[in-house]
This record gives sequence, structure tokens and C-alpha cells, in this order.
Amino acid sequence: MVKDIPPEIQTFLTALDSGSREAFVAYVENTYSIYEIWLYAGILGYDGGFTALEKWIRKHYPKLNRRELMLAEIVKLEADIDFLRQQVQADIVKPDSAATRIAHLSKELRGHVVEVERMTKGADRRGLVMSGADKVMRELKSIFKGNDDVIKALDLAYESVWQLLVDER
Repeated sequence: MVKDIPPEIQTFLTALDSGSREAFVAYVENTYSIYEIWLYAGILGYDGGFTALEKWIRKHYPKLNRRELMLAEIVKLEADIDFLRQQVQADIVKPDSAATRIAHLSKELRGHVVEVERMTKGADRRGLVMSGADKVMRELKSIFKGNDDVIKALDLAYESVWQLLVDER
């Protein structure tokens, strides 16, 4: 396991059986969404705060923000198109050769914009579904708090529902 683990995370990981712990750590390594990781941890019994889990994940499992990279690429493409237009106005580049380059860059720019919109809408929709499922799961647990048999059955159902949500990617 990773060193420098906050006590609440350490307690959570220690409470898991080895298979669940390995599955959770693999999920943490391969999932970009810290919110999804937090929801999965909650299903596995994590009752600590989001902030502690987020700090632990950011420190030990840094995530690549693909949306942020795409937005930066969009800014660069816009700057390249503007620079090319300025070169045409300054008679450094011939308009006919610049037109082809501008058309190519514009097409790439539109593709990036569409991809960012797709990523944003997908993440928003998925986040809403998952947060709704989490809310239902937590409410059902609080309703049946004293009945251990029902809680065990709910925990199994939660894990099944979680697996279905994860598989829908």
C-alpha cells in the first residue's frame, strides 16, 4: 500500500478484504473522476470526508484532465489561425496557401470544440445519474439502519448497481 495515508483512508482500506482493496485501488488508478471514486468508496463503506479522499488521490494517483488539455489545445489552434491570418495581411504568406492551412486548422478546431462539448455533457449526465444513485443508496441505508439483514442485502444490491453504472461507460 501507499505510504503517508491519512488515518481515515487507512482505516477504510484496512477494513476492506484484500480483493475489495485491490479492486478499489485499481479503480482509483484507472478512473479520472474523483467524484466517481468517492461514490465507489462510499459503497464499500467509506464514511470519511470527500476532501481527505480527494487529497489522497491527487497526491498518490494524479489524474490527467483531458478536458483541460483539449481546452488549451483549442486556445492554441485559435492563436495559430489568427497568426496565419496576420501573416497573410502582412504579405508574408500567400492567401491561397494560407486558405488551405486555415481550413485545416478550422476543421481541427471544430473537432476539438465538439469533443469538449461531448466530454462535458457526458460527464455532467453521468455525474447526475451517479449522484442520484448514491443519494438513494445512502437514504435506504439510513432507513434500515437497525436491520443488519436488510443492510447486508442492500450492500450487495449497491455493489451490483454500481457495477452496472461502471459498465455503462
